[in-house]
Amino acid sequence: MMTHAYHEMYLDDAMQTLAEVFSYVDNEKDANILFNYFVMSGIAHQFGSGNPKYLNMPSHALFYEICGNTMKLIKPEVDSRSKEYWCGYVLAYYQWYTGLSFMEIGKLLPPSKIISMYNPLHEAPIEKFVEIANSIVLRKETRLAMYRKNANLSQNDLARLSGVSLRSIQLYEQRKLDINYANAIRLYKLSKVLGCNMEDLIERGHW
Repeated sequence: MMTHAYHEMYLDDAMQTLAEVFSYVDNEKDANILFNYFVMSGIAHQFGSGNPKYLNMPSHALFYEICGNTMKLIKPEVDSRSKEYWCGYVLAYYQWYTGLSFMEIGKLLPPSKIISMYNPLHEAPIEKFVEIANSIVLRKETRLAMYRKNANLSQNDLARLSGVSLRSIQLYEQRKLDINYANAIRLYKLSKVLGCNMEDLIERGHW
């Protein structure tokens, strides 16, 4: 059974506040920067623990509490229709729902990736976002790593036998390089060594 981060009575405030904070930036890059400050400042930990001081803080004050003077309110008015607003809204909900820390979530699902999911998920029930987010955040390892381990091969072994660089294999397994966009020749080389089909190495739930 999933343990929520804090009492549900605070959830609406948390979602509204974080949505407004993210609405003050206007692109994916700045959303990621804002999120990094959020985590590094320690406020993400307090927010994710349900500290009313931060859940109920006026959004513009929280923005500056997070960023100090390093970022400015790019959009001083809250835009509840923006992708960035939606990002903060669903991010707050997902953190509450799973009980994971914002840091843990951000490693695999940074704001830029959430924003890329805006269409069509912003019109879907929030449970659909949770389903997709879980497929990204809660999966344990890539299919490449699973097949490599089943073949009793190290990353070095796979690189040597396939001709695919060790660095590429490492990045695929860390999900820092998206194997779904790997060219067919590279996928063929990996699948031939691993004794699987090329399609078997593709990540499911891809966005």
